[in-house]
Amino acid sequence: MEKTLSAQREERLQQLFDDCKQQVIAQIIGPFGLSTAMIEDRNGGNVTTLHNFERADADYVATDSDRKLHEHSKKTYDASVRSDYEVDTKEKAAVAGGQTWDAKRKAKIAQGVDEYTGGVVAQNGEVTLKSGKVRDAELDHVVSISEIHGDPKMHLALGKTTVDKATGKSTVDVSRQRELANHDDNLALTNASLNASKSDSDLQEWAARERKDGSDNKTHFEVDEQRMKEKHKKARQHIDEAADGALRRKQATELLETGGKQALQMGLRQSLGLLLTELVNGLFNEFKVLIKHGVEAGKSLFEEIRVRLERVIGNVVKKIPDAASQLFEGGVSGFMSNLLTFLLNNFLSTAKRFVTVIREGLLGLFRALKMIFFPPKHLTADQALQEGLKILGTVVISSVGLLLSETVATFMLTVPFLKPVADIITPVLMGIMTGLLSAFLAYQIDCLFDRYRYAMDEKRLDALMADAKRRDEFTNELVTLSERSLNNIDNYAKSISFYQSIGVALGDAGRDGAATLASLKGLVDDTRDQAAQTVAMTEFVNSSQARIEDFLKTL
Repeated sequence: MEKTLSAQREERLQQLFDDCKQQVIAQIIGPFGLSTAMIEDRNGGNVTTLHNFERADADYVATDSDRKLHEHSKKTYDASVRSDYEVDTKEKAAVAGGQTWDAKRKAKIAQGVDEYTGGVVAQNGEVTLKSGKVRDAELDHVVSISEIHGDPKMHLALGKTTVDKATGKSTVDVSRQRELANHDDNLALTNASLNASKSDSDLQEWAARERKDGSDNKTHFEVDEQRMKEKHKKARQHIDEAADGALRRKQATELLETGGKQALQMGLRQSLGLLLTELVNGLFNEFKVLIKHGVEAGKSLFEEIRVRLERVIGNVVKKIPDAASQLFEGGVSGFMSNLLTFLLNNFLSTAKRFVTVIREGLLGLFRALKMIFFPPKHLTADQALQEGLKILGTVVISSVGLLLSETVATFMLTVPFLKPVADIITPVLMGIMTGLLSAFLAYQIDCLFDRYRYAMDEKRLDALMADAKRRDEFTNELVTLSERSLNNIDNYAKSISFYQSIGVALGDAGRDGAATLASLKGLVDDTRDQAAQTVAMTEFVNSSQARIEDFLKTL
């Protein structure tokens, strides 16, 4: 046992050195190497969420187009901004149902009703209220242009940017917001005084607002509450559904596009990383042997190098099936990390270093879970758990390294002679550190499992002996329990016989009781007859005595 443990320790130590070399090369080529060349992470991920768009700054807005929309959404609402949303010309009206503001007003007047008060609208454009007052008819935006402009969702979902080919200048196009604001479902014909009072206010809030005389606007302007609520609900529903639908379509399209791109990048990075790691390892080993043993007799240096290069290339080619598997795994991880980043950014604003951690960590987590829950055929469940924990350890250390890389780069920028190469040295330095730490952690995990397995041999013997003892005690208890059960069964049989005897006795007693009852009934009947006869006799004696007394009186 002692010799086996010693050999095991020696083997693990040698493996630590090999893993250190392998991990350092893999880290430099992989997450800290190819990623910087192939994948550019940004704050908030690749798709702008409404949560990030609502921020005051544009630091977490994903694209230049969205940044332009974000900038436009922050414009103060004034007359110039309002004019962008109006359909006062045929050009603006062309993307808003094809009707200008005047045409829409005339169409509403033809319907002949004030949509807030229920008053009659004449064809000349005058509204007669229920109180008899006459006012001019005007169109009102149920959900005001001010509210639409002030809602970030409207800009993110419906905003567009156009680029002038001649100047290259990008401008914001609000035609879709204009169409939504001036849709018939969001327009109501009402009287001029009501429209002026409501202005940019929310319709229901305005209606409930108290006036100086103590009344509310709803009462003062003769608003039909049912009509108002139905119109407000219809307008609000149309606005929300249009914006929500447009936002879902925009984000779904962008998720598919960016997810597919990141899946391809991650897949290529993983497959290329595997092949490059094999190439670098092979070259390192072959040239180490060449330097150590020299050129084989009868061969020139160039022939020796050619043979060794062919051997390295052959080994790289053999790794192509594994690279294809890495391409698939990396692709799935890339797509899912893009989706996960988007979901997180609906609630949090994740900086780009956390986006990188999500991307790298998800791939490692996927591999670790696959190893633990779907172990290869040549590994036991215990060995698969060991390998899975090593992968998880690498994920944790790599994630910490990625989070610290920005801090290290900032520190290097403060050192004058390192400032020009800080961006190059940082990933290499952090790659080496995380690679060494990952190898050391894997070594400790292997040692822990080795100690556990050897300790378990001794513990298993103790457990078997204790188990045999417990089995013997259990058997004795079963025998005792069986004897008690048999005794109980005999007692149950005797009890049943005794209960049967009691039943027979109770039956006889019942019959005797019935006979006694019948005898008592006859006796009662006889006694009743005797009592009747005695009463009759007593009455006869009394009658006779009375006649005797009467006779004696006559004498």
